[in-house]
Amino acid sequence: MDQHNPEQNNQPEVPETKPGFRAYISKPVAIAALTIAAAASICLIIALLVSGSPESNASAESPETEQTAVNSVPLYEEPMEGDLDDLVKQIDLSLINTLKAAKISMSDLRLEDVSLKKHQGRDYHFQQLSFPVSGDKQLFLANVQKGLESTALNASLHEVGTDKWLISINGVPTHKFSIFTPVVKEQKPAPVKLDPNAPKLAIVIDDMGEDLKLAKGLAALDAKITFSIWPNSSHVKKTIAIAKKSGNEIMVHLPMQPKGYPKVNPGPDALLVGMDADTIGRTTLAAISKVPGATGLNNHMGSSFTENYTGMLVALKQLNKKHLFFLDSRTTPKSAGRKAAAKAGVTFYERNIFLDNVKDVGAIKYQLSKAAKIARKKGQAIAIGHPNHETLKAIRQWVAENKGKIRIVPVSSLRPNS
Repeated sequence: MDQHNPEQNNQPEVPETKPGFRAYISKPVAIAALTIAAAASICLIIALLVSGSPESNASAESPETEQTAVNSVPLYEEPMEGDLDDLVKQIDLSLINTLKAAKISMSDLRLEDVSLKKHQGRDYHFQQLSFPVSGDKQLFLANVQKGLESTALNASLHEVGTDKWLISINGVPTHKFSIFTPVVKEQKPAPVKLDPNAPKLAIVIDDMGEDLKLAKGLAALDAKITFSIWPNSSHVKKTIAIAKKSGNEIMVHLPMQPKGYPKVNPGPDALLVGMDADTIGRTTLAAISKVPGATGLNNHMGSSFTENYTGMLVALKQLNKKHLFFLDSRTTPKSAGRKAAAKAGVTFYERNIFLDNVKDVGAIKYQLSKAAKIARKKGQAIAIGHPNHETLKAIRQWVAENKGKIRIVPVSSLRPNS
């Protein structure tokens, strides 16, 4: 309103025949009082609206709430743009969906071999598979081709022999598969017995400490999953208690600087490139102290920091003091983790498979099958997943289907990587 304009203080007042509201509001004291009253009214209205909204009621979390509405540590995963193995997983999902459409059971799919190869300095898994196709093979192949095209990747399909085909991404071979006619078996399969010499597989779930309901679901599985817990997570103590009660191994999930930092945020109290040795040491020890009972530590993100040998050596020396092992999550193929662990005298492991870059139950179960194949070849393997419900469901199903064939064990029971 014009009478609120300070510049009008120099203007002659309009005479009034008698005092009234207009005369009153022209006085500076009255103007200030009205302004304050108006502001207070607006604040009160906003407060009433907010306090009555469902969102505000949900955010007023009681101590018994099992899942944090706003995480104190962001659930960030490090982006792996241009990583061929992530593109391979998209092709995996396309093939799985093609099998589903053809009503082919995943249990009939044969994963013949998985081998680790390199492309432009990055690791990826080359796979050899056999598909049981009892119907029209050409129709099945047409659907495979259609599925590849739907991924929007530069993926191609080539026949390389009788009933044998090769899939390539950007000209790089990633999958080789054959087609066979399944034989109907009428007899019931013999019950699977637990083999004490069966290959070992450690399944680590990172980013633990935010979702207690999911933690309880993992603890209830018929397999000992390793919990890697954020030191600053909302429910770190309760998550530790759940793990200890069910006999699950506990690790520290320590944030480290990724490439793309600070735009890509690893969360609070991360190890950063450029930190001095004292800060790295204090930060590492503080993280360990927040997760009592941990037997080891692995990196959250860290594609930049783990390449820094000097910083990694300082961090891993703290693990030596606390008798913890180091599991390299392998977010970069240039990690200095192995070299630093050897120098620091720390037991060293490294991840073989990421389970859930593609959050699909079928795709995650297939990643578990890859990990199992590696375990059969090498005697052991380590797979890392994340606390989402697709991963929990996939592990539950896969464990039930593969009981006895693969032993799910703590990381610490595996043979260290040399």
